Amino acid sequence: MNELYATCLIYDKTLEARIGGKPPKVIENDIPKDYNFYAVINHPEKQDKMLSIVIHNNLDVLLENNIYPDISVKVIEHEYSEIGDREDKVISDLGIFSISNYATDNLSEFLFIKVGGEPRLIQPKSYFYEKLEKDNYSFFLQIEEEGYYDGMDYVFMYGALYLYKHNVTGEIIAGFWQYS
Repeated sequence: MNELYATCLIYDKTLEARIGGKPPKVIENDIPKDYNFYAVINHPEKQDKMLSIVIHNNLDVLLENNIYPDISVKVIEHEYSEIGDREDKVISDLGIFSISNYATDNLSEFLFIKVGGEPRLIQPKSYFYEKLEKDNYSFFLQIEEEGYYDGMDYVFMYGALYLYKHNVTGEIIAGFWQYS
């Protein structure tokens, strides 16, 4: 797959992908008890699927569990769904913003979402990805907080989240997250 990019935009209800707000209706009752909705993105390889990302609502737990297999970030693959009603699953300081459709060029001054290619690591330490590669996962995409729209809360401490794809099953998981 070629590298693809997406940017963070002012909320536009005509775009399906977004960061923040209430979770999609189809997953709102599947989110674990201590987790909140972070984002829903278009699956870059499956036109009829989306990936929702939920994160633990306690920063200490999130910090202690930031690397596979013990990462407090979950990815849920699902069909497109309208915004649900679960306000208790919102990250209130994050706000709600749209995510552009994928493009082959980064159309923003800062990186927000990068699909494919090599990850751009904040901390280039192999212990972040060694276990993933050993378990047959490859880098899939990253979400960088440097590409957030002005005024958004940095839930990953001005960091980045890295998703990985299993080379046989195609399952997408949260691999790790880093911060500067």
